[in-house]
This record gives sequence, C-alpha cells and structure tokens, in this order.
Amino acid sequence: MITNRFAITALLLLFALPVTADCPRVPGKEDDRRANAGCLIIQDSKVLLLTHRWGGKLGLPGGTLEAGELAQCTAWRETREEAGLTVTVGERLAVMTNGFHVYRCYPQAPMDTSQAVPVPRSGKTEVSAIGWYELSSLSKEGWRFYYQFEQFLEVVGKAMQSETAKAQDSASDEPPEK
Repeated sequence: MITNRFAITALLLLFALPVTADCPRVPGKEDDRRANAGCLIIQDSKVLLLTHRWGGKLGLPGGTLEAGELAQCTAWRETREEAGLTVTVGERLAVMTNGFHVYRCYPQAPMDTSQAVPVPRSGKTEVSAIGWYELSSLSKEGWRFYYQFEQFLEVVGKAMQSETAKAQDSASDEPPEK
C-alpha cells in the first residue's frame, strides 16, 4: 500500500514539473505542445526544402516526435538529422491538415541560397537532395502532401509578409543618415 502511494505521488510530481526543452528556442516563442513537427526556413525570399528519397517529392525538414519530446524540439532534431542544420526554433506558424506543426526556424548562420545544401550522412536514408526554392517554382504535383499544398503556400506567404513588415518597421526606427 505504501509503495502504491509512493508511486502515485512520484507520478503526480513528475507531471507537475515544468517541461524543459533540449533545443534552442526563440525567447518568448516557447511552445510546450507535443506533436509531429518541422521547420520553415526562409532566406532571400526562398524556402529550404527537402526532396524525399522515396517518391521524389518536396517537403519541409521535419518528422515524428520521440517519446517525451516537445514539438519545437522535434522540428529542431529532424532538421538537424535530415538537413544537417542547427537552427533556433521560433513561433508555431500553423498546424497543417494532417496535424503536422510548422515552426519558423532560423539557421545559426546565414546561408548561400544560390547553392544546394549537401545531404548529411544522417539524412541520406530519407533525403535525396536539399535546396532553396522560390514559391513560384513549386507545384502541387511535386509536393509530398499534395492535399495541403495550398495551405503550405499560405503559411509561407504570411511568414514572408510578416518578415518584410518587421524589416520595414526596424528600418523606420533607425535615425536618418546625416
């Protein structure tokens, strides 16, 4: 009886503890959800996408959560494994039709969007190529989850507009040059 009470008390205390993240997250944008997730990486008005080895379709770096993992950490881990990139995970942008959580992610260093990204050894079983794409070059037929292609375009469009607005706001906050 005492053992059962101890076990129940220990479980209750465990669930009461705050969730800690094992991944870099943007301060103020922390999210304690648990879900399959991926990273939306935008630079120079291009999106980083993977070509999946099986099927040859494009998609975001991301995948299935591991036991006890936060969605933001799933996005971070999967991006590191599939694309070889270390990122800081920002705000959740959307939950796709299939339940996949999309987070805005930021590489630790600026990247050359005119060059393909080499597929890391850890990603070779799932990924055949990594590249930067303009939205106008994408097609529904080439998208891994074709039924949510329009939703993807909407999410990326909003993220790009938001970043353009932030850049314009920060530029207007600067004092005029003399």
